[in-house]
Amino acid sequence: MAPTKVDQATIIILDVGRKVSVPEEKNGQSFFEKGRECAGRIIERKIISQGKNLLGILLLGSKTTKNNLAEQAPGTCKNIEMLTELQTPSWSMIRSLPTEPSKSKGNWFDALLVAAEHIKNGVFSTKIAQKKIILMTNFIVPCDTDEKQIKQAISGFQEEGFEVDVIGPDIYSEENKNYDIELARLFVEETKGATATFDYTMRYLLFHKKKATNAVPWNVDLSIGPNIKIPVSAYIRIKDEPVVKKWNKAIRNPVTNTASSSEGVKKDKIHINTEDQTTVTSDNVINGYEYGQQIIPFSDCDKSMLYDPGQKSLKVYGFTKASNITWQNLNGDGLSYVFGRKHNKKAQYALRCLVECLLELDLVGIVRRVYNNGNAPKMYALMPVIDTSNFVCLSMVGICYKDEIKNMAFPVTNLKKYTCTDEQVDCFKELIKAMDLTNAYDESEFDDTEAFPIAKMVSPSAQYILDCIAYRAMHPGKPLPQPRDDIMMLFKIPPLIEKKSRDVIEKLKKSFVLNKVEVKKRDKKQVQAMDIDDYCQQNQPSTSFDITNDIPKIDLNSFKKSESVVRIGTINAVSDYEALKQEGKTVADLSSQMCDAIESMIFGNLDGNFSRALDAMMHFRNECIKSEPNLYNNWLKTFVLELADRKRNNVIEMINAQNVNYILQSENSLSTIKSHSDDSQLYETDTVPELTDVQISSEVNDLFDNM
Repeated sequence: MAPTKVDQATIIILDVGRKVSVPEEKNGQSFFEKGRECAGRIIERKIISQGKNLLGILLLGSKTTKNNLAEQAPGTCKNIEMLTELQTPSWSMIRSLPTEPSKSKGNWFDALLVAAEHIKNGVFSTKIAQKKIILMTNFIVPCDTDEKQIKQAISGFQEEGFEVDVIGPDIYSEENKNYDIELARLFVEETKGATATFDYTMRYLLFHKKKATNAVPWNVDLSIGPNIKIPVSAYIRIKDEPVVKKWNKAIRNPVTNTASSSEGVKKDKIHINTEDQTTVTSDNVINGYEYGQQIIPFSDCDKSMLYDPGQKSLKVYGFTKASNITWQNLNGDGLSYVFGRKHNKKAQYALRCLVECLLELDLVGIVRRVYNNGNAPKMYALMPVIDTSNFVCLSMVGICYKDEIKNMAFPVTNLKKYTCTDEQVDCFKELIKAMDLTNAYDESEFDDTEAFPIAKMVSPSAQYILDCIAYRAMHPGKPLPQPRDDIMMLFKIPPLIEKKSRDVIEKLKKSFVLNKVEVKKRDKKQVQAMDIDDYCQQNQPSTSFDITNDIPKIDLNSFKKSESVVRIGTINAVSDYEALKQEGKTVADLSSQMCDAIESMIFGNLDGNFSRALDAMMHFRNECIKSEPNLYNNWLKTFVLELADRKRNNVIEMINAQNVNYILQSENSLSTIKSHSDDSQLYETDTVPELTDVQISSEVNDLFDNM
């Protein structure tokens, strides 16, 4: 049987003896409390990373003695307990850590020997790539070991490939100088280990780290035409992945209130005929797809008619100018780097020539990619990349299809009312300089002055999700906490940036005078209610006694419609427009009302007669020709796109036929459109249906056959 491969085997030696229980003066925590917290974070990091690691916990200065060396030679390695043997890290390891220190003391040198012996002989049929021992003690208790034994132990550690790390005291500080610390420093240096204080280690463990994995290449031939094939390898550089890919789910037993990963909820899938609520067997069911409100059966014989994308391939369809590929055309599914095949010098040379040619000619390759046999094809852009360190490759990014791009029309901003003064432009330049993230911190206090560096920032949402997983594992019955301050700091502006930009923002407020825009609401005409019984009584002959003295009489003439026009309506839009124009309102003031009236007449039309709407459009167009043609053109551009989205192609044809299209420069020099072909091109609005897998009874299939 082949041995199991493990990336790393680590044993944490935690000092829980008498000399580590005294609180320090700085924050009131003892060495034991800091060590326990640090050990818990190390275990948590290894659990969430889900790497191929083994972890064990060794207690130094414990009440009992439990280790292999003490069993082999009684009287040695006292007060050293193997709390957890080497195994896959789990949450129970954190729960098993002692909550209080003991009154015993142990030898840290003996603990190193016990840990080394357990890594060497404690796990069978396992090939360990890296062996690490993490020692957490304050070295107050002397080891009482001569120099000869120390050198012999270091030699053995070097032969077996052990690495010793010391966390806790600063072993290179002038204040911490004694014989034991010098010996510990010797272990760290000779085994090529590392050392750090608790504060530095906790800052390093502040955020969860992603598991390090080796890049797996996607090997394929880059085909250019029928004769050129270059063996290449594509490596994923950026990929949008879920925070937690695979996680063991547990089902909680409501009786025992315990979670089990070996139990689950049993689910049965049955097919029911909705007409008579009877169960249909799987033999009488065929697959189908839902297209809108119509169900289309899809039998096994139809599978032969499916589109076959072909075998795994990467074919160049052609080349285009780099300016044609903008960020709006990229789908953002990920980024891959394409290199020449490893150990193939001809392929590497050919790819380098291709990269240099694309860069020199300012071109980009358009390729069709089929990841594997039977997978759907996708289109990608191949862009040249040449790094300063002789790093030559092609970057491969996905391209959006036409139906994935949403066209958005924005109003023009090159108008006089949008122009800025030189003073306002200078204010914006000062603000950009003040908010320079490369100089966000003081050089005297920080080594790196850049804030939010690219490719170094962690995701706040991912960190919070992993925090919630760790909290739920340790506190099953408690509600999830709010994001910790370390995560919320990622959303805050650096203090130096905020200080620099404060004065500039105040200057901007003075340069730009903002006027509050009041949105005028439509006046709702309130008609007084009338009692028809009272009206009938008033028109009846008088009786012997009059009861109408206490009832107010209603004058029907007061309910006549007012002749003054307040807003352009849909009944007679042209006359309303002219009436408001006579009151002194300009075309710019009435354009929004006229556009709303035209849209209401078209979208709310039920009889298919658009004559009144087209007459209003013609009148509005003629008015804009005299003054501001862009008012009509900008509205028509947005209106036509909305008509296309609503499948109102008949209205678009009427607009083109009735000569109410865009205003050209030949009609008014202020227009930005030279000819109708510049801006009036209509695009197809075919959409690809979203196919939903459903089960269709054979009776429904027979119904389609009869049709």
